[in-house]
Amino acid sequence: MKSFIKCINVNYESSRVEDFYDIQLNVKDCKDLDESFKKYVALETLDGENKYMAEGHGLQAACKGVSFEKFPPVLHLQLKRFEYDMHRDTMVKVRLQSTCLKITNDMIYQQINDHHVFPDTIDLREYCSTPSDDPEEHIYLLHGVLVHSGDIDGGHYFALLKPEKDGKWFRFDDDRVTPVTLREVFEDNYGDTEASDDDEIRCTSAKSLKRFTNAYMLVYFQKNKLNEILESIKEEEIPKHLNKSVKDNARALKDDVINTLLQQQQQRSPKKDIRLRKSNSTSDKKCNIM
Repeated sequence: MKSFIKCINVNYESSRVEDFYDIQLNVKDCKDLDESFKKYVALETLDGENKYMAEGHGLQAACKGVSFEKFPPVLHLQLKRFEYDMHRDTMVKVRLQSTCLKITNDMIYQQINDHHVFPDTIDLREYCSTPSDDPEEHIYLLHGVLVHSGDIDGGHYFALLKPEKDGKWFRFDDDRVTPVTLREVFEDNYGDTEASDDDEIRCTSAKSLKRFTNAYMLVYFQKNKLNEILESIKEEEIPKHLNKSVKDNARALKDDVINTLLQQQQQRSPKKDIRLRKSNSTSDKKCNIM
């Protein structure tokens, strides 16, 4: 990613290229992912009292922005569902579009909850400054949605993943894995429905704020690298210590299951177990007499 400041009236530009782990995109005032990207790369004008001090040219009007030279095979897009609240001196979950004014200690702050759409496929060609001969290099397919369900005081995290190319999605929720529909992946995690003017309400306590569910991280795979990304992991590629740990845990889990089943069986038929032990004891005595 390239960050730059380019002067408007003189030939001077300052730039810096750096790697990135994810891209933090605004959802506030953005109806979908495309608008979020456009807002991210939008130029900011430095003028008036905010002019840029260009080396050898003094204060100059300039444009400030970012551009992408290349996108990684696995692209993480963080949706900014949380923002800093100066009144509370803390982070709060952003509720966009539907506005709620909350009064706490005579201070008013705004929470908004927006309907923010993300697609199954995105084309990032217009956001990349480096041209490519491969038409699929800038095409990305959605394979992961990380979700937060809750309010500003807490909640629950789970992941929706498509581990294969067959299009089947699954919900990974703690130790439970269940299949989900496309609606559960997309529409259910866009946030609140698009709001009208009647949606503005006044809140007097935190309890009146409803819990809500939406995506906060999207994981896209580069289309022309899909086979490489989803290739099955061979056992020899797994670190030895990790392989041993998995097998030890599996063995311990199996033992726990067997012990639990035996205990349940004994609790269901305790009398039968007593008779069996008495029978064994009598047999032992007879053997001793002989």
